[in-house]
Amino acid sequence: MRITVLDHPATLASHLAAWNDLATAALEPNVFHEPWMMLPAIDVFGRDANLRYVLAYADHGGARPLLCGLFPLERVARYSGLPFSHLRLWQYKHCFLGTPLVRATHARACLDAFLDWLEADAQGAAAIKWGSVAADGPFWRELAEALAESGRRSFVPYRFERAVMRPRGGSEAFLSEAVSGKGAKELRRLERRLAEAGKLEYAELQRPEEAEPWIADFIELEARGWKGRNASALGSSDSGRTFFTRAARAAARQGRLMMLGLRLAGRWIALKCNFLSGEGSFAFKIAYDEEYARFSPGTLLELENIRRFHARPELRWMDSCADPDHFMANRLWVDRRRLADLVTTTGRAAGDLMVSSLPLLHWMSRTLRRAPAAALRS
Repeated sequence: MRITVLDHPATLASHLAAWNDLATAALEPNVFHEPWMMLPAIDVFGRDANLRYVLAYADHGGARPLLCGLFPLERVARYSGLPFSHLRLWQYKHCFLGTPLVRATHARACLDAFLDWLEADAQGAAAIKWGSVAADGPFWRELAEALAESGRRSFVPYRFERAVMRPRGGSEAFLSEAVSGKGAKELRRLERRLAEAGKLEYAELQRPEEAEPWIADFIELEARGWKGRNASALGSSDSGRTFFTRAARAAARQGRLMMLGLRLAGRWIALKCNFLSGEGSFAFKIAYDEEYARFSPGTLLELENIRRFHARPELRWMDSCADPDHFMANRLWVDRRRLADLVTTTGRAAGDLMVSSLPLLHWMSRTLRRAPAAALRS
């Protein structure tokens, strides 16, 4: 296994074909680390970050080396407010999964080579943070085994679960499990009430060449809601708008963009954007017209998303990409996936000291946060 380190994003261009091939053969799919999404993110969000890109190649007797892993790294000066320089897997804005791409057939060799590089790197750091990685799949198992065999210390400061959808016998079987009879009756009533105001129709993006107005309409609809008022909508900044437009266009060209909409009298009142990756999918964003909030258009569109998901037999799961306490996702999506942040030493003494002290530091931080609330109750 040979390690290649790139310090400038422009140099990634010569590795693009290998990167795309790696994404199709990854141990776990992650659209947020695929080139069509990460390259726009680097251009838009990575300008002020101290980034390096570590690529692991295997010489396998073929005409070209085989890319087996790609790790985007960011050097940061502090950890939880403490002055401790370390590396972390770069997690840009709107990146909802940090699991790096490693080739399924070479996963363990790739991780061993990457850990060895971390220890030997002349510009190295004492520790690395693996943020928001899947903690219930093959990547986590491979990493845990590699860390245990190398003797590196590790600490999990944060674990959480979020909603994921896995198919049942069909959409009706799924919905009967997810929604009570009373709840389903109420949602049908809301749908009928909406239809009284005009023609109500569900739609899905069909052809890549039709994606442009869908993308623009999604940005506009989201910006008209509470996210726009909080300046957190994609359209609230040039960077967010540019990133989403470029990524969604690229996804459409590759047949990886799934957009759904609910239209009332010719006007969108809810729009949803999913990204596809092999047998999986990622529910990226949803937006709705707050003028019709009392009719729950976002929930109605989410029900349609469940039906369309089950109409695609090639899809085995959809990650909600939602917060752990997201009301609608937790209400309608009955399955969960585990994620975690993991901090590990790179094999250097300073990292051993840092990682060993993290359990105590996190306990002290939680205790200090609770103290004011306890004082108020007393």
